[in-house]
Amino acid sequence: MDQLDLPKDVIWSDRRFWFEDLEAEYSQSGAQAPSEQACALMIDLQATFCVGAWAATIILCSSIIQAQIKEHGTQLSWIDPKELSWMNKLRNRIVHGDKRKPGITIQDQWTRRDDWEQRARKAVELTFKSLYPVGAVSLLD
Repeated sequence: MDQLDLPKDVIWSDRRFWFEDLEAEYSQSGAQAPSEQACALMIDLQATFCVGAWAATIILCSSIIQAQIKEHGTQLSWIDPKELSWMNKLRNRIVHGDKRKPGITIQDQWTRRDDWEQRARKAVELTFKSLYPVGAVSLLD
């Protein structure tokens, strides 16, 4: 089962370099460094992302963004509210589930890994946007 095996070194490295390049781009904004808690959670986020645990990546991204909102006492006005809404809805679908229409299924884990990876990448990018207000241009474009 591909999901339970360690990714090949080249895949892990590609994911790691993508994550680190994105972080470097956003952190160049000159904004204040993220909080200690955010930095600590970002380490777990990077490991989760690199291993390919897509649902866990999305959940962790949402948690970091919510912590950032709480830290700043604001709604992160520099981020499009539609993006934050997308993140919250996706996280809620995954975490709270729905018997009639689950947020993620076992079949998704087998057949839709690429779709979930794209969602996870979008969530990671949104997380960096939340941490560094004057973010860089998207590396997903």
